[in-house]
Amino acid sequence: MALANRQGVLRPVDLAPLGIQAEVLRRLLARGLIKKIGRGRYVPAGVRMDPPLVWASVARAVPNGVICLRSALAIHKVMPMPLQPVDLAIERRAAKPRLAEPSLWIARMGDEAFTEGVDVLVMHGVAVPVYSLEKTLADLFKFRNKIGPHIAVDALRAALQRNQVHLDRLQHYARICRVERVMRPYLDALVTPLS
Repeated sequence: MALANRQGVLRPVDLAPLGIQAEVLRRLLARGLIKKIGRGRYVPAGVRMDPPLVWASVARAVPNGVICLRSALAIHKVMPMPLQPVDLAIERRAAKPRLAEPSLWIARMGDEAFTEGVDVLVMHGVAVPVYSLEKTLADLFKFRNKIGPHIAVDALRAALQRNQVHLDRLQHYARICRVERVMRPYLDALVTPLS
């Protein structure tokens, strides 16, 4: 139980290095001390399923993924977004994660577009990789045809109005994501009135 409380989201593979058999999880589950939140993921029974716990659960289930797009907007508190599906970036050639809960929307990225702009936040004791706000905004424009252009524009407007955006970083990530030309008219329209 101490390990479950410390780790936030516990997996059977976390027990093996400590010489604890997975059967212990089944016993704790049967006694009501832990609850199952997905295949191979457990939390202490008293923990409430809030958005950070869902994101922490995804980070534990897919350790090479990065929370992105609409989910990252919710994490950065730019716009309220639905909890599911969780938007997750994976490397272009990586196998698609098979997760029953929560549902995932997968964004495949490669090279710098995948590795740049990753922040690590701790949620329920779990290190959760999430793209920075500026990288998220660039990604929204990159995936605008799949998630809707209005989300990208509304998020950019909301972030600029709250003075949350570093324009130099935004331009850096726009260059990496190859959306500089797409974003330019929106930035010109939104930044000029704010100055």
